[in-house]
Amino acid sequence: MGGYAGQILYVDLTSGSIEKKPLAPEFAREYIGGLGFGTKIYLDLIHDKPDFDALSPDNPFVLMTGPLTGVNMHAVARWCVGSKSPLTGFWGESNVGGFFGARLKMAGYDGIVLTGASEKPVYLFIENETVEIRDAAPYWGKDVYDTTDALLSDLGDEKKASGQVVTLGPAGENLVPFASLINDKGHVAGRTGMGAVWGSKKLKAIYAQGKGKVEVARPEALKKLRADLKGTYAENITIEALCAFGTASHMDVGIVGGDIPIKNWQMSDWDQIDDLGPVKYGESILTGNKTCFACGVGCKREAEVKEGPFRFAKGPGPEYETIASFGSMCLNPSLESVGKANDLCNRFGMDTITCGATIAFAIECFENGLISEADTGGIALTWGNSEAIVKMTEMIGKQEGFGAVLAQGSARAAKKIGKNAADFLTTVKGLEAPMHDPRSAHGYGLAYAVSPRGACHMASLNYPVEGGGMYLPEVPGLDNEFVEMTSDDRALVNAASQDFGMFFSSCAIFCNLGSMVLTTGNAVDMVNHVTGADYTLEELLRLGRRVWYMKRGLSNLFGARAEDDCLPKRLMTPLADGPTEGSVPDMDRMLKEFYQIRGFNEQGVPTKEILEELDLPKLAQLLHG
Repeated sequence: MGGYAGQILYVDLTSGSIEKKPLAPEFAREYIGGLGFGTKIYLDLIHDKPDFDALSPDNPFVLMTGPLTGVNMHAVARWCVGSKSPLTGFWGESNVGGFFGARLKMAGYDGIVLTGASEKPVYLFIENETVEIRDAAPYWGKDVYDTTDALLSDLGDEKKASGQVVTLGPAGENLVPFASLINDKGHVAGRTGMGAVWGSKKLKAIYAQGKGKVEVARPEALKKLRADLKGTYAENITIEALCAFGTASHMDVGIVGGDIPIKNWQMSDWDQIDDLGPVKYGESILTGNKTCFACGVGCKREAEVKEGPFRFAKGPGPEYETIASFGSMCLNPSLESVGKANDLCNRFGMDTITCGATIAFAIECFENGLISEADTGGIALTWGNSEAIVKMTEMIGKQEGFGAVLAQGSARAAKKIGKNAADFLTTVKGLEAPMHDPRSAHGYGLAYAVSPRGACHMASLNYPVEGGGMYLPEVPGLDNEFVEMTSDDRALVNAASQDFGMFFSSCAIFCNLGSMVLTTGNAVDMVNHVTGADYTLEELLRLGRRVWYMKRGLSNLFGARAEDDCLPKRLMTPLADGPTEGSVPDMDRMLKEFYQIRGFNEQGVPTKEILEELDLPKLAQLLHG
């Protein structure tokens, strides 16, 4: 099979057993890869015992590549992880780029399934046919950067010519529920606390080194497609912006339409926004560009602050989401402090969206007298206080003082603080919203509400489609022009974006940024050329739809119901001025239409009939008996 290594590793950390299971061609054809594989395997593992804590040994963990991972093309270096989330209690997943996925594939494995838990710190060593569980005591307690350097050095691979490390940091070891997993210091599986799942299993890292290569079924056809796409990439303004400024370019673009949340979502414009923009970034902290495996887009940034209170060594720079969460959300115009907060989150291994949004939430609590310096240890948590924001980030990572409260995420912190703290939350299903305002594009609101993992702009392709970055008229439901700030037809747009999105960015796995220039035909052709399959668009939409229902079904199994499909009060409060003045999504209407399209009952659970129609009888039985 082109595009696949042909086997999946099953590692039981309790017993120490390691099994290499062959990848059946019919399974690959039916589930494509990525979280198509992952959700199916996960569901099969838990089907007879779905009631367990996310931090218990009973919670499996899946790490999967897609058929395109490791192929020499732009924007296909990504891989996925998934498990029950310790932050939300529902299905959790993260999608990440970098180099680890390609190296795992080259070592001969399409993915890894982890079960059980070790009694002592361990790491997984993978070098072609050799797979071993090894002692990680020397690395336990080290941060992400030090662990990566030490492990590569100890393995004689300090130049990183081939081996790749993905690891957790102290936050994951200490079970911070929004702890992340990080490859090569800056490629982050950030959302939903997958690092804490590893921490509960005492798994410190995975090292992968392989000498193989990803075989392509139709190399000449793929070569021609690559040549045909060369001009497309060269002429696309979005790709040009990503190459030139990285994701920070959205600071200039997003502010025009009111997409950037400011002061914990209370404003849509700010006279200091340019201090966080790409030009200032380039002048103040930027030191260079980085990329993912085989990708020429190069949207990753490298940054450094050489002196002052926010000094940090040259390393991965903040992305847009981080700039907004620690910057505009906190009315903090200091890019140097944002870079420092990003550096701390990377070293501790923490999701910057949840961390920054939680600090913004705490600042508003402080402003309204719900907490004081007596609670924060003398720290004045005020808007724009760069020093306080950075200090609190460090305290969260160390779980010191009030940082231990915020280390639980904003939803749990609100319960601890009490009073009307919940009024300042921006969470859906316990997950803090990303930095894109549904008052500027109503379909984002529905996407956040019905996403299986909680508020997420990458849970489908709704964000790039409705935002104008992708044009997919061949997909039924995505063939109309979009009117700004309306709830019309957004339920249909969301469903269609989920169906194609599951194939595109969860299974294949394309990068939603670097691959947004592709047409549906380009995407289908690429997968067919690599795998040798002859998928049609219609078949892939059906396969994607089934994967979406599996994700949704998993969250339903873990307790998600209709009342969880809602936006928080803050995101539903219209702004008095700015680009989105008076605009709020009509959630009742969109949810009603979406439930009808998806075949949900009043509790927000897919009906038995729709699940059986999609050949998901086990899931139907679990949910309906």
